[in-house]
Amino acid sequence: MKFHERVVCYCKEQLEPVSRFFLSIIVTVFIYLMISIQHKMLILSWEVLVPAISTFLLLIYYRISDEFKDFETDKKFFPDRPIPSGRVHLLDLKILLTVVTILSIAINLIFPNALKDFIFALIFTVLMGKWFFMEKLISSNRLIAFFTHAPVGFFLYYYMEKYILHLYGVEWPFSYCLNVIFFIVFPGLVWEILRKTYWPEDEMPGYQIYSTMLGFTGSLAFGASWIILTIINNYYMIENFPFLGPLRFPLLILNLLLLIGILLQSIKPWIRNLKRVTEVYMALHLLIPLGYLILLARRF
Repeated sequence: MKFHERVVCYCKEQLEPVSRFFLSIIVTVFIYLMISIQHKMLILSWEVLVPAISTFLLLIYYRISDEFKDFETDKKFFPDRPIPSGRVHLLDLKILLTVVTILSIAINLIFPNALKDFIFALIFTVLMGKWFFMEKLISSNRLIAFFTHAPVGFFLYYYMEKYILHLYGVEWPFSYCLNVIFFIVFPGLVWEILRKTYWPEDEMPGYQIYSTMLGFTGSLAFGASWIILTIINNYYMIENFPFLGPLRFPLLILNLLLLIGILLQSIKPWIRNLKRVTEVYMALHLLIPLGYLILLARRF
C-alpha cells in the first residue's frame, strides 16, 4: 500500500479521528456555553475553533504515541492490528506525529490567546508518549500508568477554558475551572477502568489490565470510586453554577444507575464487559447538560 492508503487504513481501524474531532467540538461548545451563560453574554466567534482543533490534534498525538508504547504488547496479543500486522509502518506514524505537532504549534503561534497553557498541554502530552522517561516503572504497572497519564485531561481542557476566557476578556476562579474539567474527565476515567475489567475467564495470561491487578470486584470498585467522585464534583459544580440546578437530579440518577449496574456486575456478572455501557453513560453525562445549555442560551 502507498503512504496515504496506509494512513487511511490506520485511521479506519485504530485512530478514529472523526470521533475525536467531534469530542473536541462538543467539549468546546460545552465550555463556551458555560462561560457565556455564567457571564450573561453570547457572542459566538469562529476563533473558538482554535482550542477545539488544537485539542483534537493533541488527542491525535496522544493516541498515535500509544502505538509506539504498545508495539511489543500488540505484537503478542493483537497481531491483526495495523501496526503489528505490518499494514502500517511505525515510520508512517512518526510522519503523522511530526505533522500534528507542527500544525498544533503553528495554530497557537498565529492565535496565541492561551499560548502558555497550550505549551504545558503539549509538553505533558509529549512526555506521556515517552513514559515520562520512566518506562520500566510505568509501563510495567497499569495503575501507575493510570495515575501518571490521567492528568492529561486537566492540561487539555484547562487550555481550552483559558483560551475561551481570554478570548472574551473574562475570568473564572480556579475552583470553577477544576469543576468543569473534572465534570468532563471523571466519566472518561470510569470508562478507561471498566473497559479494562474482564471476567476472569476472558483475561489473557500476561496481558495486564485492571482486573488482573485488583481482581474482578476490586477493579469494579475502583471504577465505582470515580463515579462517586463524579457525583461529589457535580454537587459542587451546581453550587458554583446555579443555572445548572435543573440538572441536579438527572445527573444524579444517571450516576446512580451506573453504580447499580456495577454492583449487580460484582454480585452476579450480567455482561462480559461494561465498555459499551460506560460509553453510553459518558455520552449522556455530557450531552444532557449540553442540550440543556443550548436551550438555556436561546434566552439570551
